[in-house]
Amino acid sequence: MENMSEFNDRRNFFRINDIVYIDVTELNHEDATEATSAIKNPPSDDNHSQEKQQLSTIQASLTHLIEQINHTDRQVARALRLLDDKISIVSNSIQRQQNNMDTRKMVESNLSGGGIAFLTAHQYAHKATLDLRIELQPSGTIIHTIANVVACDKHDDSPANTPYYLRLVFTHMSEYDRNFLVKHILSRQAEMLRTTEK
Repeated sequence: MENMSEFNDRRNFFRINDIVYIDVTELNHEDATEATSAIKNPPSDDNHSQEKQQLSTIQASLTHLIEQINHTDRQVARALRLLDDKISIVSNSIQRQQNNMDTRKMVESNLSGGGIAFLTAHQYAHKATLDLRIELQPSGTIIHTIANVVACDKHDDSPANTPYYLRLVFTHMSEYDRNFLVKHILSRQAEMLRTTEK
C-alpha cells in the first residue's frame, strides 16, 4: 500500500481530460480509518493476491522488454504494445462483468495519478474524506482510492444538475492501482498525441 501524501503536488503527474464512471461515498472519521486500513491491509485472499503479484511482475518485465525492442524496431514494439492492450481489454472486460457498481455515474473528469476533478451535484466540505471507485474506460478496471477534498466550488456556468466543481487529491491507493492508473493516463495521453499528429 502506498500513502500518497507525498504526491499532493498535482504538477508531479500528467493530467488528462477523461470520461470515467465514479462511485463516491463520503466517510466519517471512523469509516475513513476503516477504509484506509482496508486499502493498507486488503482481505487475505492468497490466490488473488498471488495472481495480482504475478501479473504485476510480468507486466513490468514486458514493459521493459518492449522498451528495449523499441530502440531497434519501433513497428515490432508497437505491435507488442497493441497486443498487450488487447489482452488487457479482454481481461478487464471479464472483470467488469463481475463488478457491481449500480451507484456509479459517468463523468467528464480531469484526471492524474495524484487526483481528480469533476462536476458534481453535491457540495462537499473542504478536507472531507471520500471513498472513490473509479472505473476507467475502455478497460473497465476499477481503481479504489481514498481522497480528500481540496475544493468544491459552485460555478454559475455549470449545468444546473451538477453545479459544483469538486477537486480531490488521492491520499491512499494500493501500489497496484496507482501503477495501473498512471499507465492508463500515459496510454490516453499517447493516443491524444497520435490523434493531433494526424
